[in-house]
Amino acid sequence: MTALDETEAATDPLSEAYVANVLTDLVRIPSTNPGAYEADLARRVVEWFDPTPVEAELVESMPGRPSVGAVLEGRGEGPSLILNGHLDTVPIDDEDLWTVDPFGASVRGGFMYGRGACDMKAGLAVQIAVAHHLAKRRDRLNGTLVLHFAAGEERAEPGTLSLLEAGYRGDYGIVTEPTELRIAAATRGLAPLQIHLKGRSIHASRGHLGVNPAWGLKWVLEALEQYRHDLEKRNHPLLSHGSCTPTVVSGGVTPNAVADSIDLWVDRRLIPGETVDGELREVSQRLSAARPADSQVEVEVSVAYNRFEPAEICVDSPLVHQLVRSVERVTGRPGEVYGAPYSSDVRNLVNDAGIDAVNFGPGNVAECHCADERVELKQLETAAKAIADAAAELMIDD
Repeated sequence: MTALDETEAATDPLSEAYVANVLTDLVRIPSTNPGAYEADLARRVVEWFDPTPVEAELVESMPGRPSVGAVLEGRGEGPSLILNGHLDTVPIDDEDLWTVDPFGASVRGGFMYGRGACDMKAGLAVQIAVAHHLAKRRDRLNGTLVLHFAAGEERAEPGTLSLLEAGYRGDYGIVTEPTELRIAAATRGLAPLQIHLKGRSIHASRGHLGVNPAWGLKWVLEALEQYRHDLEKRNHPLLSHGSCTPTVVSGGVTPNAVADSIDLWVDRRLIPGETVDGELREVSQRLSAARPADSQVEVEVSVAYNRFEPAEICVDSPLVHQLVRSVERVTGRPGEVYGAPYSSDVRNLVNDAGIDAVNFGPGNVAECHCADERVELKQLETAAKAIADAAAELMIDD
């Protein structure tokens, strides 16, 4: 069955079978970043709207890397709702670790497997399904549905920002990242810090005559560990506290020589009230204070490419309350409000555009960015129905 098969298009867009069919199509189109990138998938997403009144176009976010902006216009002046998701996925680290074809969209045990199946082509499939559902009710649509399919989110690139700048804006926003159908009114930020320890190389047999940056790791890591303890004393009602996690150490060219320099990367997750630039200053000051007076190792701190600011909206937002009710109508249980531990383009909607927006979508973030990435098919239908219900309450006249 092809993605645009007329028989499939005639079925209920909110059914598990329909959304799974869309997801199958999307997973089979590689959109790794870096690697294949998003252009093929972006063009395919536009095709999905060909049989509908949804107006979709490619928006060049970066040279040769389009996002997709789409609009379903209602007949009135009601509110507008953005559904936002990203086209790109992380690459395949080691295909030998997979038990299925990463781009095969295999189904087993009620799950679909594949790179991007969970993060976040499941969310994109839900967006397409909701748009098809609302398109059939356009004569009652009093507001506007706006759709974002953004390039470059995995590396904090300006896909969503470019869509906002192109005019694809709204009053409310739902970013369909994997939340296991919980409503994330708050989202962590990310300050990816690179700590450069500079020494002076020399043959290791005469190491005492050089400046070995490896010895600097001791006091740098001790300072970071103390900072981690301090961060755990700060508290956010939805996100608990931030984190400070050393992840990668690299440097040197041969084991029998002192390295000129060593780089230490630190994953610093932020809670609202903290900023990326503020963390750069804080960590720089802490390392400067921790540096022993007799140390000749020089330290520089910088921010790597993929920076995300934290974001939050009030838990009493009309959007949050509506999603809580919509989840209850679909599942029989009130929606759970929580804080997303990861970072997302909700930051652009909330911080840059001033839009009340949350993360809400199918999938478990623990099953992303790994071999045998997967998403539960049952959650596709639940997410589609909950978002469609919320959209109807916001934008459809009875």
